[in-house]
Amino acid sequence: MNLIGNRRLFLKGIAGALAAPLASAASRPNVLFIISDQFHYGSYGAAGNPVVKTPNLDRLAREGVQFEHAVCATPFCSPTRASFLTGLYPHKHGITYNVDGNSPGLDPHLPSTEQVLFENGYTCRQFGKWHLGDRGTLAPYAGEPDEVYREPGRKKGGDVGRNGLVVHMTGAVKQANAKWDGQGAANTHIGRIDRPPEKTQESRITDQAIAELDRLAGKPFFLTVSLPAPHAPWEVGEPQYSMYNRSEIPLPANRDFVEPMDRTTAAWRFGQLLGPDGMREYLGVYYGLISMVDWNIGRLLDALQRHGVERDTLVVFTADHGDMHGGHGMYDKTTFSMYEETTRVPLIWRWPGRIAAGKTVRTQAGSCDLSPTILDFLGLKPGGAVHGLSLRPFMDGREDEGRPIFCERERGRDGFQRLIRTLEWKYVYASNGASQLYNLAKDPGETRNLLKDPQARPVREKLHGQLEAWMRETGDRRRMAS
Repeated sequence: MNLIGNRRLFLKGIAGALAAPLASAASRPNVLFIISDQFHYGSYGAAGNPVVKTPNLDRLAREGVQFEHAVCATPFCSPTRASFLTGLYPHKHGITYNVDGNSPGLDPHLPSTEQVLFENGYTCRQFGKWHLGDRGTLAPYAGEPDEVYREPGRKKGGDVGRNGLVVHMTGAVKQANAKWDGQGAANTHIGRIDRPPEKTQESRITDQAIAELDRLAGKPFFLTVSLPAPHAPWEVGEPQYSMYNRSEIPLPANRDFVEPMDRTTAAWRFGQLLGPDGMREYLGVYYGLISMVDWNIGRLLDALQRHGVERDTLVVFTADHGDMHGGHGMYDKTTFSMYEETTRVPLIWRWPGRIAAGKTVRTQAGSCDLSPTILDFLGLKPGGAVHGLSLRPFMDGREDEGRPIFCERERGRDGFQRLIRTLEWKYVYASNGASQLYNLAKDPGETRNLLKDPQARPVREKLHGQLEAWMRETGDRRRMAS
């Protein structure tokens, strides 16, 4: 079985590949691509969460298809976002860490979804978090204001959070902050702020996108709306803050197990300081942010309906990575282990009349699959070789439960991790020797590392070989020890 989509890769010709011919006007639907940042895969109602209130995401899932096992390319923002656009894994598109003011952004010469659509008469617009450098270097966005993404700067003093507002914190969170040594994390102010949802960054981004929809009437468009929440800062106003009774928020069953390497991380150390009450407060605020995101998604869906383009628009919702969500006793995302909580993401597709309603797909999906899938639905082909494949056949009823999926992470000049996941197993190779093997079918909470279990050795060797083959086929220059 070919590990990357039953076709060979011709990456050497990537720069010279051309887009498919112009699609006919009658077959040019629109695309609304919604990205949420750091969204835990199980944190919406249709995914089985009994607490969080997400009527609009639940509506999307009810009217479309959700992928039960979607995995990000890297559990960090910029690398995965570049994979969304290019269909390539980070080791090939070159963004392996988060982009800041001192690092180059996305290579404008790489083929991308937007480039193909731009060459085929689409108007491309992007609002919200970009995090890939100067957006204007890409032809579809040339001439647009350069909005290099910056997280809000932390203001010093008292209970002032990263939004510059006073954060009203509970006793458990205040105690955790009083004990915190400040090493390795800056997102420890968790609580309520005096800012209504209409005044948030997410609402401003949504306002801009809705205004753009007014201007795009009658033109085929690819509109990306990238909402920063529920990424830090974990500060939310009313009514979302009080939506959730903290005593009714369950803590994860795997919260007492953590790999030794993770005990040095800020995610685990501050998670321990929070304790059960502080972690429930964290989750309550996190759910409040998700409900605020969901409210804005509803506004976008209403705008499509108001303009009469709901049935002509493919809507995609996903996230760049997950959140530890209290799993393994941790908050945030910066861990050593590539746990399910950070590597799995939500993925929902809706196109009324064209995509089956209410279907859940078990076949695994990855970040690199989004670009070829979107283009496939629009009758177009990628502008060059890609690592992903179209997910459309799986939405149409075919399943490939044997398909593996991959994830990667760089750890400095010499360190790295590579992950292969099947529906039953997950193997994470770590160059420093702290590799991991979990039987997801029997141990979904990843509480028993079977790497050194003699009975699991044949599985480890098989997955190690498949991972090596994938690295060779995709041009990964890293090398694993035997």
